[in-house]
Amino acid sequence: MVIDKDWFTRKINDFLRNDVSNKMVGVDSSFIFEPKTVVGFSSGKDPIFDEYKEIIGQFHLTPKEAFCKFCEINNLNSTLEDLSIVGFVLPINEKTKKENYEYSKSMPSERWAHTRLYGEQANQKLQKFLVQELKNEGINAVAPMTERYLYKVLKVHENGVWASTWSHRHMLFASGLGSFGLSDGFINARGKAMRCGSIIVDYKLPSDASKRPTDPYEFCTECGDCVKRCPVSAISFELRHDKQKCSLHVGSTVPYIKKNYGIDIYGCGLCQVSVSCSSCIPKKNT
Repeated sequence: MVIDKDWFTRKINDFLRNDVSNKMVGVDSSFIFEPKTVVGFSSGKDPIFDEYKEIIGQFHLTPKEAFCKFCEINNLNSTLEDLSIVGFVLPINEKTKKENYEYSKSMPSERWAHTRLYGEQANQKLQKFLVQELKNEGINAVAPMTERYLYKVLKVHENGVWASTWSHRHMLFASGLGSFGLSDGFINARGKAMRCGSIIVDYKLPSDASKRPTDPYEFCTECGDCVKRCPVSAISFELRHDKQKCSLHVGSTVPYIKKNYGIDIYGCGLCQVSVSCSSCIPKKNT
């Protein structure tokens, strides 16, 4: 069995097509995420992961730190020499994007709220599925976001507010899949209207670091679409993304979603729809 990009792409897309967790059961049973993933690899030795400790915070785990803890907890041995990170994109259903654009200028639509709750559950189930599929091939792997001893969200930290000990978006950037935008959304070949995932694999995979842009905002055209879409002016050209202002608005949506859709979750995503980078990497004007 060859473990390569085709293997991961096939496994992810098959899961998205067939697993009930990726169906909008509470709405119309359509896909939450389209089975059109893109996958990228990076090496656990890549120096960018040490740089993340300065950019994000000292609390952000390097792949070696996370995998070493995983081995300790599970009584496993590893040289840590062949660690690779697999990052993948889960494109949000086109119907969901359309509905979230048309529904409201301040509150998320029903499909978007369901995607935020049940889509993230599907995402984590998918990560566990990939770990198990690799184990079946004799390869150890861990999905840090699914392990409580590895994943924590910090409301306040040394560099600001709202960050976690493992950032999927930063793993995707390391793996050459795209760049960030003004809103902090991750712009990639499927657009920033997506969720994403990443796992650490104790197996040497060919790194895509050469595809990584030198500018972390390389694919953002600064068109201002997301600035206009934000209902609370949390995005600007000067300061980019005000996480605190954004989080206060997102938190305020909980009562609305619970009352109107009957689920307990927060959501917004208005800056991800009807913008130039919603479904692709936009072309820059020359």
